[in-house]
Amino acid sequence: MNPRLPIVAIVGEPNVGKSTLLNKISGMRAAVTSTVAGTTRDRQYIDTAWNGIDFTMVDTAGITFGDKQELEDALIEQIEFAIDEADLILFVADSKIDAGTIDRKALIKFRKTKKPVVLAVNKVDSPVKFREFGSEFDKLGIKKIFPISATTGRGIGDMLDQITTDLKKLKIEKPPKHLGIPVAIVGKPNVGKSSLINHILGEKRVIVSDIPGTTRNSIDVSINIDGQDYTFIDTAGLKKKSYRQAQPDVYSVFQTFKSIRKSDVVLFVIEANETITKQDQVIAGEILELGKGVVILVNKLDKYEGEEKELQDYVSHHFPFLWFAPVFFVSAVTGENIVEALAAIKPIYEARGKTVSQEDLDRLLAYTMEKNPPRRMLDQKVPKVHGLTQTGTHAPMFDLLVNHPAAISTQYRRYLEKQIIQKLGFWGTPIKLNLVKKQ
Repeated sequence: MNPRLPIVAIVGEPNVGKSTLLNKISGMRAAVTSTVAGTTRDRQYIDTAWNGIDFTMVDTAGITFGDKQELEDALIEQIEFAIDEADLILFVADSKIDAGTIDRKALIKFRKTKKPVVLAVNKVDSPVKFREFGSEFDKLGIKKIFPISATTGRGIGDMLDQITTDLKKLKIEKPPKHLGIPVAIVGKPNVGKSSLINHILGEKRVIVSDIPGTTRNSIDVSINIDGQDYTFIDTAGLKKKSYRQAQPDVYSVFQTFKSIRKSDVVLFVIEANETITKQDQVIAGEILELGKGVVILVNKLDKYEGEEKELQDYVSHHFPFLWFAPVFFVSAVTGENIVEALAAIKPIYEARGKTVSQEDLDRLLAYTMEKNPPRRMLDQKVPKVHGLTQTGTHAPMFDLLVNHPAAISTQYRRYLEKQIIQKLGFWGTPIKLNLVKKQ
């Protein structure tokens, strides 16, 4: 296993320019920027490099507006998390705001941590002008201070030089190796994730509570089932986002998406009695984006009084892009259908690692071209497909060799992806089909 990349957490109050800074560094609009406080609700991960050093930057969730105490508490929570999870903390402040207003408790946290801290004072239009008032930031007790402009890029290079210098001095430990198949259990709070793990284990190894947010950190539990080792990754539930909510649980959001990244197969838990929300769809989208195998578990069947077909139709309607995922209607209380759901994990894991012979790919392509060849789109050249090759596993990836990639419609590409999944045995896992121009 390769060593993990060092993690740099970007921390700061709302609207200091954290997301804009991340966008500038990454060279792409990886994080949504806005002048509205609290726009960044989920954490954004960007793998980048500077001075030959690879590292991951994490844009922390924005802090919702409320009274001053709520703001301070939320900032402290971000800092505590960054101190726990990150290797280096990049604290971003606004040059146009009095340095004396920065929360004292936050500064104390920084001074106590043994991890390197870099202060980026953003929105500095003129380095000369900053020298006139910048001494106020020296009083904060953070030694490494850099005036920058996240919009223009001024000063960011010097800041990154310092970050990579500090990272070079660190000894980054390898992440713990999971036993067997790593399986993330994700979903909103109180859908029964911890109860599900407890049922699987046959003992109460994970705390179960009716209070949202009881499970604060992910908990990895290894177990052998019928000769196969698994590591189940329980995660904190995601709280419903609302402007009326004083403070988002940034731990929960981060841990959920982090757990998805760590897994090969995801048990995506929704509740039979509850309406599927946008939050559920965001989780599903993240699973798809990262190319993870997935099993959908509709839990609390023991409390549901309708027909399973109604639930099936409901799930299919809200998650059409997860059409390839098996759906099981389960009860973490009674154990109904849990054995069947668990049995689906291993085949999905094996499908993710499957390599298809070129002969089988050629045969599938010939069949598909004869049955349903791509049609010419308006103002596009006649599309012609020349070949299909597999280029990756464990997030199965394929290249479709064509004369004009733009001539292949999104609808037709999705059709081919569906054919590959159905005909070549990639049950339960998404695949990615890249359009490559024939030279």
